[in-house]
Formats: sequence, structure tokens, C-alpha cells
Amino acid sequence: CEYCHMAHSKRPAQLDKRHREMLRSMPPLEWAALILPTLQKKVQAVDDSFETQAMLGGIAAQSGIPIGSVSSSMPQRSQRMLILTLRSMSLKSLLSVVQHDLSQHGHQVEEAVDALLLHLRKLAVHAVEPLVQQLL
Repeated sequence: CEYCHMAHSKRPAQLDKRHREMLRSMPPLEWAALILPTLQKKVQAVDDSFETQAMLGGIAAQSGIPIGSVSSSMPQRSQRMLILTLRSMSLKSLLSVVQHDLSQHGHQVEEAVDALLLHLRKLAVHAVEPLVQQLL
């Protein structure tokens, strides 16, 4: 992988044209009900610290949709397929979708998403440093 330099068993999941159109046509609350819970779980799996959760909350607040404030009714088959695709995407890819979609609706979240990515990368580097020192 050119991003993380790890071997992956299959190609990373991406949204197809139908999924992108579906997300674009959704009202903001429905969009948030589908994407934000998945994003929150992925971020928590990487780091559950207060700082990281505050950064994620900042992204949601800038979008005007606080995490946990929305719930989706039982989705249709196409929405269920979209949810499965979102869950199989990498955290970086999912954050890119969030950044792109929210900017399309006039929300300025680019700096907040970039700050969260930088924060998570720093955490990853700090986690790997002791392993590298052991190998040397």
C-alpha cells in the first residue's frame, strides 16, 4: 500500500457512482445517520481519547449535526449496501467522503478533518516507535 506501506489482501473499498449519488441526494440528517456512526466507530477503534473525540465532535458540530443526535429507520436494501460499503472503507477514505460531502453543502470542515488525520497519524507514529527501537 502506498499510504500505510502494509500488505493488504484486497483492494480498498470505495463508493461507486450509485452510492455517491445516493449520498448527494440525501437530506443532511439522513446522511449523518448513515455516515457519522460508522465514522465514530472507526475513530474510536484507533483512539478513544478525549482529544480525539473532541476533534470528531468538532467536525460534526461544524456540519451542524451532533454525533448521536440522529437515528435512521430501517434502511432500504440500497442503503444497507451503502452502509456495508462505508463500514468496509478505510478511516482515511471515510474521512475524505465526509470532507467532500460536507464541503458540497457549504460546511467548512477541511481544516478540522485535516487536523484529525494529522492527530491520528501522530498517534500511529508514537505507537510504532517502540517497535522500531526493539528491532534496532
